[in-house]
Amino acid sequence: MRDVEVPFFVVNAFTDRAFMGNPAGVVPDATPLDEEQMQLLAAELKCSETAFVLPSSRAHYRIRFFTPLREVDLCGHATVAAFSVLRRQGSVSQGQVTMETGAGVLPIHIRGEQVFMEQAAPRFKEAPVAPEEVAQALRISPHEMDRHPLESVSTGLWSLPVPVARRRTLENMRPDFDAVAEVCRRCEVGALFVFTLDTLYPDCLVHARCFAPLYGVQEDPVTGTANGALGAYLHRHGLLERNPYTAEQGYEMGRGGLVTVEVAPEKVRVGGGAYVARQGTLYL
Repeated sequence: MRDVEVPFFVVNAFTDRAFMGNPAGVVPDATPLDEEQMQLLAAELKCSETAFVLPSSRAHYRIRFFTPLREVDLCGHATVAAFSVLRRQGSVSQGQVTMETGAGVLPIHIRGEQVFMEQAAPRFKEAPVAPEEVAQALRISPHEMDRHPLESVSTGLWSLPVPVARRRTLENMRPDFDAVAEVCRRCEVGALFVFTLDTLYPDCLVHARCFAPLYGVQEDPVTGTANGALGAYLHRHGLLERNPYTAEQGYEMGRGGLVTVEVAPEKVRVGGGAYVARQGTLYL
């Protein structure tokens, strides 16, 4: 007998249309689920992350994020997706709310139909790899990389920004994902976030791709946390030509999306819109 019904959604973050942006699973009331069931549902939905919304004694909501393989502390695009669903249901309105995550309690700002997540204070650490090793993992020439430092960054999740000089390099990139995973392990990061300032659209500052095989995702279409970490990296190295700025990502996958990034010395916000693509019910 099916005693419990658990609604879920698949939401395309950082876009306003179907088949674009980054799809995330959202369970707006995950109280009937235990951890094993959350992991099973995340694997079933096959989104790069699924957000499970729970009560919190420390914030307005607690959100747990699961990839198809494991739980992670934070996910930007799934946060945008989750609060877009909560706004659509009337659970939140304009202004600021807070969410408890594995990365701490973070403010969320609802601005019209857009959701902005304030990420954790930036942290930096030296990447213990040579540019030639990263280039080999990405199957590009070291000469195609830009001359900015390799430095791991976290605003909630660790990633390694990898600067390249030309957008064409990103468009033609076919990484060796076993080698990418090994670089990620050595650097203790979840993803290589490859970027260039050579953009498709003139009003964008950054064009990027995100490779995250350790999360069970070879390439993530449009990434919130890694774009926030990159914003901190750009600020640290004097590369912010404007602030806030827009990052473009996902176009090589046919799922393009746009992320707004706002950077201050100890604070980064990322945000954008979302499109509800599917909804259904899990019967327990």
